[in-house]
Amino acid sequence: MFNKKGIFILTGLSSLLFLQGCLVTQSDIGVLKTQISVLNQTLQDVQRNQVSVDQQMSDVTAQLTQSVDNLHNFDYKLDEISTKLDNISAKIDNLKETKFKMLPGDIYAQAKTQFDAKQYDSAISGFSLYLKEAPQGADAENALIFLAGSYYNKKEYQKAALTAATLLEKYPKSRRTANARILYARSIMPLGKNEEAAKYLKSVVQDFKDTREAAEAARLLERMK
Repeated sequence: MFNKKGIFILTGLSSLLFLQGCLVTQSDIGVLKTQISVLNQTLQDVQRNQVSVDQQMSDVTAQLTQSVDNLHNFDYKLDEISTKLDNISAKIDNLKETKFKMLPGDIYAQAKTQFDAKQYDSAISGFSLYLKEAPQGADAENALIFLAGSYYNKKEYQKAALTAATLLEKYPKSRRTANARILYARSIMPLGKNEEAAKYLKSVVQDFKDTREAAEAARLLERMK
């Protein structure tokens, strides 16, 4: 059995233990409050970061929208450029058609102007076009002689000789016969056919006496000696 002194001691010990339990509980509560405060701060930071992320996403979305708009504008401009190119192409085609719709006489006149200006490439194109459009035209003989002359001046001697020979064969009684013979002779001389050239030059002297062409043929024969 406990005496009064023992009861007092036991009661005091129990009170001490009770107070110690209360102190531990308050300490835990303090730690918990601190952790809650930290968590609240962390949550606030997360919320602020979320706001920043949302703003960044909004900016990216706006940029993407602008990029899409720019792409649409670019496509529209491409369509405009394509339309303009089509229009230019159509105009070029119309110009080509207009060119080929020129009257043969106009084609010949233009080619002769180019020949006189020593624009032999253009002259060749013009005379060739005339002969294609009007092979029996009134200026066919002249076109052939000037075409041969254009080739000769470009030093394309084989083509010049062939064109002059075509004139001689197709129009044996042409008023351009003497010129064609001389031009044929001039064209084959650089090809090493001096004997044949001399033959044609002599025929001019014999068949066209007292003419400018005969005098020219005689000078060429003299040079060949």
